[in-house]
Amino acid sequence: MTKKYHDIDMLPIDLLNDWLLKEKSVGAPNPSHAVLSTCTSNGLPHARVVAIREIDEQGLLFFTQRGTRKVNELHNNSFATMTFWFELQQRQIIIEGLAITLSNLDNERYWKTYPREAQVRFHSYAPTSAQPIVSKEVLENKKKQIEIEFDAKTLPVSPFYCGFRLKPSRMIFYAYRTDELSDVFEYRYIDEQWKKQWLSP
Repeated sequence: MTKKYHDIDMLPIDLLNDWLLKEKSVGAPNPSHAVLSTCTSNGLPHARVVAIREIDEQGLLFFTQRGTRKVNELHNNSFATMTFWFELQQRQIIIEGLAITLSNLDNERYWKTYPREAQVRFHSYAPTSAQPIVSKEVLENKKKQIEIEFDAKTLPVSPFYCGFRLKPSRMIFYAYRTDELSDVFEYRYIDEQWKKQWLSP
């Protein structure tokens, strides 16, 4: 007899948070990291892992550096996809949506919640992120200089610090099962409400 999958009765953002908490509770150190996929104007895909800072009904919040490839691609094509893989529970979530740029005021507000060490590190590498460098020592020396310059001082928000909020329009939940066929269901945001349906694995 097929077991009813009760989680499908939850709103998708609530279900995402529920799966995150469950993955963390069984020992996953960083379940709130996701693969962000963007695309160039001529269709060349690009993906990398990003840390998700917040998840609520407004979307999924993450921060990065201005001038990087993913930021340039999001400015040219704001549609993106995120993929969570919860290995310990054999679950996957795919999220499609629109990446909305945060305001400078919001960037500054979140910057202030950043640990000081993280602020120093960001100031050290952000201006040259993904660019060729002579050696890592160049960045380490820059980090030391920043620590000396701002000793006992508040670090200003980096001009390269920028955030995006991915507002989902489609979310697919995949739960691998061995006792029967795997559970797959999707939510689509249509007419200002979420529509849900089962999918074949």
